[in-house]
Parts: sequence; C-alpha cells; structure tokens
Amino acid sequence: MVRRSKEIGAAPASRVASELAPTPDPTRGSANGSPKGIPRGSASPNTNYCQYLGSLVTKLDHVARVPIFIVESAASCVLSSSKTEQTARLKCVSSKYAKATLVLIGLVVISTCVLPMHQTPLAILIKLFPTKSNQLRRFYTKVANQNIISGVPLPLDLLSQLDATPNISVKDFDANKPVDVSSDAVGQYKLINATAHLWSLRKAVDLHETGQSAPIFKALDSLLISLLPHIRRDQLSVALQELVYFDMFYERGAYFPLVHTDGNWLQFPGADGFQVWYMMEENDNDGGNMFMAHTNDLHKDDLPVIYVQSDDGTIMKRINDFDRSLDNDIPVKTFSSFNETGLEFRYLDMHAGDCLIFSKRTLHVSDPRPFLAGLSVKRRALNVRIVLRDKGKDTIPVFPFYQNLFPVHSWLKHKAQKQARDTKQIVKNIVHVPISRFDMLDLFRPPW
Repeated sequence: MVRRSKEIGAAPASRVASELAPTPDPTRGSANGSPKGIPRGSASPNTNYCQYLGSLVTKLDHVARVPIFIVESAASCVLSSSKTEQTARLKCVSSKYAKATLVLIGLVVISTCVLPMHQTPLAILIKLFPTKSNQLRRFYTKVANQNIISGVPLPLDLLSQLDATPNISVKDFDANKPVDVSSDAVGQYKLINATAHLWSLRKAVDLHETGQSAPIFKALDSLLISLLPHIRRDQLSVALQELVYFDMFYERGAYFPLVHTDGNWLQFPGADGFQVWYMMEENDNDGGNMFMAHTNDLHKDDLPVIYVQSDDGTIMKRINDFDRSLDNDIPVKTFSSFNETGLEFRYLDMHAGDCLIFSKRTLHVSDPRPFLAGLSVKRRALNVRIVLRDKGKDTIPVFPFYQNLFPVHSWLKHKAQKQARDTKQIVKNIVHVPISRFDMLDLFRPPW
C-alpha cells in the first residue's frame, strides 16, 4: 500500500519536471553543428521563425502547466510516506514556481515596454476586472494630491486672499443666461440646482464601482439633457447627440489645490466643450469645495495653464500639459507675487444636488485650506468633461501625438494615427476621429 502511494506521488512530479526541462537542439550532434545538407548559417528564415515560434509556444505551455504541477505535487507531498520525500518534493515545487514567476514577470515587463498602454497586461486586467480601475483612480488621486501639497508651496498671499473671498451660490446666477461653451470662450460658468438627479447619480456611481456601466450612462444622459438649455455653442443650442463624455471622476476630497485650467483639453485642439461638476455629498466642515478664478491675463487662444510658485517666490504661469511633473511645464509668464497675477476668486457655496457648468478655459482651484489645517475633505463631487462633436458630424478633433498618461489617451492616440494612415492624411497634427458618446468616459478603461 505504501509502495503504491509513492508511485502515485512520483508520477506527476517526474512527468512535469521532464516537460519543463530544456528541449535538446536537434542540430547538435552532427559534424558541423548543422543539419545534413544545409551549411552553417544558411538556415531558411521560415525555418528559423517556425523554430522560434514553436519554442515560444512550448515555453508558454510549460508556464501554463506549472499550476497543475504545483497542485499535483502538493497532493503527492501529502501522500508521501516520509518527511524526506515531502521535503524533496516541496523544494521541487518551490524551484519550479519561482522560475515560472520570473518568466511571467519578465513577460509582463517586456510587454509593458513594447505594447501601447491600452494593450498592456494592466489594461487587460482592468478590462477583465473593472473594479480595479476604481482602486487605481483612488491611488492616483491620493498620490497626486500628496505630491502637490508637499512639493509645491502655496503662496501666503494666495491663502490670505482665499480667506477673504466672497461666496457665490445658485441664487447669484441668472437662470435664463446660458453658458458659452465655444472653443474660444473664457471664464464662462454657472451654478444651477439639479437635485432631481441626486439619487440616480449616487446609485449609478455605486454600481459603476462594481463594474456596471449602463446605470451611469443613463444617469449622465438624464443630467445632461436637463443642462443643455443652459449652454450655447456660437449662440446655438446643443443636442445630446453632439456630446462625447470624457474623463469622469467622482473621488472624495479636494484633490487639485493649484489654480489651473484642465490640461487634458490639449488632446482636443480647437474642440468646443465644457465641464460639469456635480456635488453628490457635502463636506463635514466648512470649506473643501472649489474656488473659481478670474483674471484679464487669460485669453481665448491660451493653452491650458497652471499657476505655480517657484523656489524664489515668484509665480509662474505655465502650460498645464497634464503630465506627472510640474517641473516640466513650459513657462508662459512670470509674476513677482500672487497679487500681481490679478487673480480674483469666488468660493462655490454648493450643496448636494447643485451643479456647476463651466467652459474649458475657466480657471478654478480646489480649496486647499482643510489640508493645510490637517483636516480630511469628505465632499464627493462627480465631474466630467464634455467634448462637442464637429458641427454636423460624428467626429471630434484629436491631436494624435498626445502623451500616454492613461490607457484611454493611448487608445485614442493610436485610433487617430491609424485613421490618418488609412486615409493617407498628409498633415496629421489634427485628425477628426469618429467617437461614440461613452467611449472615453473612464480614463482607465478604453473601449477596445
């Protein structure tokens, strides 16, 4: 009985071990190191490729068999009659598992370096397990906020100015005056009450975190239909079919405490568009919302900008290229102090159900005061950018060489470049790409 249990345990281990052993080179053993009739160095390219492909498939097959080998060997360890046999088998399992892990890590690293961001193993993982995108978004938000707070000093004259800033709320806006969302609009914004959508948006966001997309599609459409009467493009009304949602965000906190216009508009040069910022949950304490800023120094042809204090105390107006480092942003103008920028602020006294609509070239800043006081910000706002399609078309203008900061950027970039090649477009600085309304909603989850 004992003898049979040994045989049962030994067979799987020896079988898989032989499978994982290197395959002997069939060309070795001949006199000149090459097959008979074929001189050295003159092997057919097709033969070499087939050998390489066959070798790769064999290696991947071996890696795929490792989990089975581990299970079988673990069972044999239990059935083994002596501790010596159990120890030997465990060492064999550990060795093979370590080798397989190194192979898998190597494949992931190589593919990450070679493949476009939207086709990397991480992007595939997010596609298969959509809840992972929420974890990545929270991690990115936390790291970005900490880096800004710790790495970029906030000017003292800015903080004193924020403390004296007047509040504005829904009642301060003309309900009949629309927001201009044309590409060259500057400093256009408006607060409205949209409490009727509060419950459906909260529910849809919760379901989106579990990987369900249909509810948030429906809730966003419903919200935007109610907002469309409040916006105009070149004094013309806008229809739902003209909208393309981009970069939805709904994390808690006041995560970007620098005065700026959003940098990801760089990927859509000349596009009409606007942004929506909907308050879902208020902060526990006073403050923590957002400030709107105005200055005569912002112009209709300005690229996205950000105001940052330099080490010498001067304030630099830089191009906000939405990369991971503020040090790389190209300077546009320098001011001796924050007061010299001419920036004036208004604090948004928003409550759950209030909605802010603003044009893409409108300066804003998250309230930094709670963080500086050591307080966490509990407020939760849903914000999304809306790119308007080219008039009378199903396309949007895309800059095809935009950086790959997130998978959707990579997907859109490659889509634009492919279209330019297919249509033999000579000037490729702007490509008009057909995009559906929800293709770009989540930066971490491209629609491939």
